[in-house]
Amino acid sequence: MKEEKTDKELLLEEIKGLIADSQKDNVTTKDLNTRIEAVNTKITEALDSAETKEERDATAKALKESVDKLIEATTANAAAIKAMSEVANKKEADKPMSFKDALIASVMDAAKEVPGLLSDKNDDFGQRKSLKDYFGKKGNHSSPEFTLKAELLESTIVQTNVATVRLTELDPQRVGIPLTIYPHVVDWMPSKTIRRPTMSILVVYSYSDGAGTKTEGSASTVSSFLLKTVEFKSFFIATFFTLSDETLDDLEEAMEELAITAPSKILDKIDGYVLGAAGDDSTAIGGIISDSVSPVKYTAFASGTTYAASIPNADIIDVIATMKLQAKKSKYNADVVLLNSTDINKLAAKKDQLDNSINDRRVVYNAIGEPSMVCGMRILTQESITADDAIVLDSKQLMLGKRKEMTMEIGYNAADLTEGQKTVVIKVRLAFGVRDPLAVIYTNGLDAAVTAITIV
Repeated sequence: MKEEKTDKELLLEEIKGLIADSQKDNVTTKDLNTRIEAVNTKITEALDSAETKEERDATAKALKESVDKLIEATTANAAAIKAMSEVANKKEADKPMSFKDALIASVMDAAKEVPGLLSDKNDDFGQRKSLKDYFGKKGNHSSPEFTLKAELLESTIVQTNVATVRLTELDPQRVGIPLTIYPHVVDWMPSKTIRRPTMSILVVYSYSDGAGTKTEGSASTVSSFLLKTVEFKSFFIATFFTLSDETLDDLEEAMEELAITAPSKILDKIDGYVLGAAGDDSTAIGGIISDSVSPVKYTAFASGTTYAASIPNADIIDVIATMKLQAKKSKYNADVVLLNSTDINKLAAKKDQLDNSINDRRVVYNAIGEPSMVCGMRILTQESITADDAIVLDSKQLMLGKRKEMTMEIGYNAADLTEGQKTVVIKVRLAFGVRDPLAVIYTNGLDAAVTAITIV
């Protein structure tokens, strides 16, 4: 005979379904909030039905921990399934692809739908495919242009500066020692496609653990938690540059130029917005350390208060380890540390009193001699992070929403016709959110933090 499920098990199943639905592409805030209201009512009833304060506290804590684990697991599974499906849909010969190859593949796909886009040339410069004629006699209107989907945000595209050291098909979360520390945010942050201008993500908030001693005649404190959706607005990030007619006359040469220019133009800009201190989520993407966002997406490192004068002869590695500890105290397991290359260089440049190089056991180096992990966390070089700053975070608590994949448009602009060149516009529409600022620990002064936590 099948055993009936308890009320708590049924509630957790309902919450699990809600969390799973919140990861879907077509989720709406209205639908989520309707279901959340019903679930929150059941949570409140479950806590109110507890006969004793201890039972209520235990129930609230158990439910909160279960929901946190469900959100984490569902996010990780959704990302893994998406990655596997993307890999499965690519031909074996296409893996991994360089930026140049990805652009050429995109142009070839566009040529199937745009008559006259490519011309076959065979002259003194050899046999080749050309884009030039499309903007002249083969153009089908007075100012011809074409748009193509440039899959520059796919994790299986090899970035220019890491092409020789990156295993593109592997999930860095599951590799002991990552082979690169150079990825852009679109490579390592969890992401989902969004079908509307805002991204809705589910968070647990208003958590209180009221367990404690109760004196005779006094009231006990409340233990509870609630679920809610948080919305983050999506914005276009775009740039443009020019290519000469001579370059467009050779597809290989044109894509070579784009492969060099496009990544630095747009992917670095995305890094700057997402990891920066600007933006307020109303007129531009609010960066992870922006103070203009309400509420802010990070928690300041408590170097001068909680962790002041706590470590003898402290150094930068001790600061990073203590930042991880601060996240751990909030029940988040930090797995990434973002550093400027200047500070990563300091990790590898430690010397003893005789100026001999020393190796801290908490730092792991990759095959080409660069620090790749520290205190069990993956090191990511991000020039968007100011030197002497550091961010330690649980990457599973971040989310990128892709409203529109990266597209590239080539056409006429201003004096292009008279100057013999074409304008290339690259743009993408993204949203960025953080589930809980307690999962992101930030310090704007590593050297000052070293002094603050050092036992005098």
